[in-house]
Amino acid sequence: MLLTRGKDRALLERLAAWGIRAAEVALLEQVDLPGLARLPEALGEGFDWVAVTSKEGARRLLGAWERAGRPPLRVAAVGEGTGEVLRQGGLPPAFLPERATAKDLAEAFPEAKRVLFVAGDLAGGELERGLRGRGVEVVRLEVYATRERALSPAERRLLEEAEVAAFFSPSGVRAYARWTGRRPKAACIGPATAEAARGLGFAVYEAPRPGLEGLWEAILRAL
Repeated sequence: MLLTRGKDRALLERLAAWGIRAAEVALLEQVDLPGLARLPEALGEGFDWVAVTSKEGARRLLGAWERAGRPPLRVAAVGEGTGEVLRQGGLPPAFLPERATAKDLAEAFPEAKRVLFVAGDLAGGELERGLRGRGVEVVRLEVYATRERALSPAERRLLEEAEVAAFFSPSGVRAYARWTGRRPKAACIGPATAEAARGLGFAVYEAPRPGLEGLWEAILRAL
């Protein structure tokens, strides 16, 4: 069993408790973009809401919020993992959609006139299109970029040996496929990730609902 990012200690512990041998290989890494330096100032520009759709975005939002002097913010977030990062940083989300997708966030978003979207460079346009379709002004500020990591020989061996791989993003699926032609069973956190995996020839086990709990169920089915 292979987890394809390097920040999932809780999942590793759950797998170990079930007697399942598992390892992590972070296929991707995040680097700051110039937009991050502008974020503290942007938080004071009169937005009704700030939206964030990833843990990495949430971490950078928290840092900018601290540098800005912790101004009052209403934050809408996608996913329990993203929400937990915000809570632990002292900025609990004011809104979380029932399903952890940007499309669902856009459809259920509270009334707003102006929204600041704190994004990564690979974030899709579903949130922006959905909100603009409702007449909301959306400002997208990209604060980090996702890049593929160079893997060590030991890490590449883990990719070759895995019987099941857990994927957290379409970019993770693509990175895995570029490193090896082997296609283990793929447990996928959401529909976009599952679609990418199917397109690259993986046998897909899609989470019944987006998010970490849904991914856990997909992992168990795949195993």
